[in-house]
Amino acid sequence: MAARSVLNTKLTFVHGWGFNASVWKAIISYLPDCDISTVDLGFIRGSDMGEPELARGTVIIGHSLGVLWSLKHLPECPAALISICGFDRFSPPVPGRNLEIMKRGLMKDHAAQLAYFWRSCGVSPVAEEAFLNRDGLSMGLDWLAQWDGRHELSELSCPVHALAAIDDEIVPEEMSRDTWGRNISAWSDGGGHGLPVTRPRWCAQQIRRVLKLDG
Repeated sequence: MAARSVLNTKLTFVHGWGFNASVWKAIISYLPDCDISTVDLGFIRGSDMGEPELARGTVIIGHSLGVLWSLKHLPECPAALISICGFDRFSPPVPGRNLEIMKRGLMKDHAAQLAYFWRSCGVSPVAEEAFLNRDGLSMGLDWLAQWDGRHELSELSCPVHALAAIDDEIVPEEMSRDTWGRNISAWSDGGGHGLPVTRPRWCAQQIRRVLKLDG
């Protein structure tokens, strides 16, 4: 990746639950002129791409839980926040019992639970069972159940943009509209919850557009 950024600002990508930093590889390939880093939350072992925290002044680009995690770990003066299928609070509106069922499934057979989740996202299996960090995934479900980032989002003074998919089974259209309102910059007509994997070129195009990377 090039060290020079068109924005003279770093783009930092934060993945969602059930993924690792490798989920961003395809999108990053469409952004060769940007200074990019990724944060890895430890749900899947084997990624060598992740950094432990968000840098000051970065553009934060989060997928799903990665957006909420970023809101709870904001650096000083972020340059912008871009959500991809993200939210500022997951439960509610998603019933807490749904997460309890997921947690029981994780404890019983974490590979089967992740396989079901990936199918719900519209993506192929991301990792083999040996690489799944069950404890980390369980902690991530706790974050989804307990964290509320609405205050942090309301206090942001930087630009906020949201990308969403009409057919998202994890974060339905109504949930996205309620969360982001006028900050929704674009809707994908397909691709489901796994937009970084299923529509990477579209995501990269929207990132370039909202950040005015092409002029």
